[in-house]
Amino acid sequence: MNNTEHVTATTSAVGVRLEGIDLSFGKTHVLKGIDLQIEPGEFFAFLGPSGCGKTTLLRLIAGFESAQAGRVIIGNQEVSHLPPWRRNLGMVFQSYALWPHMTVRKNVAFGLEERRIPRNEINKRVERALDLVGLLDLARRRPSQLSGGQQQRVALARTIVIEPQVLLLDEPLSNLDAKLRVQMRRELRQLQRKLSVTTIFVTHDQEEANTTADRIAVINDGIVQQIGSPMELYDRPANLFVANFLGVANVVEGSMTEENGKVVFHSSDGVVVVPVTAGNQGPSSIVFRPQNLTILPQDTKPQPGTTQLTGKVEHKEFLGGVVRYRVAVGGHFILVDAPHQRGETAMPEGTPVTLCLNDDQVIGLTH
Repeated sequence: MNNTEHVTATTSAVGVRLEGIDLSFGKTHVLKGIDLQIEPGEFFAFLGPSGCGKTTLLRLIAGFESAQAGRVIIGNQEVSHLPPWRRNLGMVFQSYALWPHMTVRKNVAFGLEERRIPRNEINKRVERALDLVGLLDLARRRPSQLSGGQQQRVALARTIVIEPQVLLLDEPLSNLDAKLRVQMRRELRQLQRKLSVTTIFVTHDQEEANTTADRIAVINDGIVQQIGSPMELYDRPANLFVANFLGVANVVEGSMTEENGKVVFHSSDGVVVVPVTAGNQGPSSIVFRPQNLTILPQDTKPQPGTTQLTGKVEHKEFLGGVVRYRVAVGGHFILVDAPHQRGETAMPEGTPVTLCLNDDQVIGLTH
């Protein structure tokens, strides 16, 4: 993709606000009381599993769906009852939806021609859009002569050429192979920064959301579970769903009690006892990540600031940079990521081990 700097959108960035959105399809309640604010120029992601309502929410913003209650506000204008063609939005679909009989240039120009833009202006804007996505040299080709990544760039160019106030992306990378997905999400983020256009990105892939978005709304069952930056959501999840959806997490259920002025978590079977920095007494769970533990031979001297758990290696996986161990601790299975160095040998299955858990990395969540 072209690395030209100083490319800016011709329209000022605008915010998007959703207020009290409720939407049902028959008896199925799809979106439930959605309230959120997307800032001007922000790259914002809707993240959640299939069927959670994230694509429906994007289509609602675009004008392809209508809510039974609530308002959609773009900039300072309520657009809840406006048709899609009057909202000045651009949408890139999962399928790309390119015209197979048209050249790249004609595909990109199509939206401008439909708007009766003068031919000279069309030519300038198409050239600029194709240059921005690095496809000027391929302008005479048809979609069937392009790779998946190139087709995705055509879909982007066709959308940005109309100079939308808001760019909507419905899982645009899902049809690409893993390596190309990594490349394209980086280029997509660079393009968004150059254009300074407010962008809303729908994905079920937490890695895609983490690497592209300024902020993420985690959605499940039609409800926004939490909104925050990728790091905030990972480090301070509001509930177990968010903790489990963003990355790999160990979850142990039990209860919290106050002991000597400190909050202490006890697992239901009493095997895991860990101090926590904050939490309310009563039924609860603790969450900690595989990298928050160190795995050592059994009976190793305790490390300061850690809780020691004894167990046995039940399974191991070599993931390149780390070895992921599954350790049986009483009736719990704890995942541990141990950094791998060339020449090191992984602990065999069945090895008795001590796990050192960093106390300040434990998250307490009250039920």
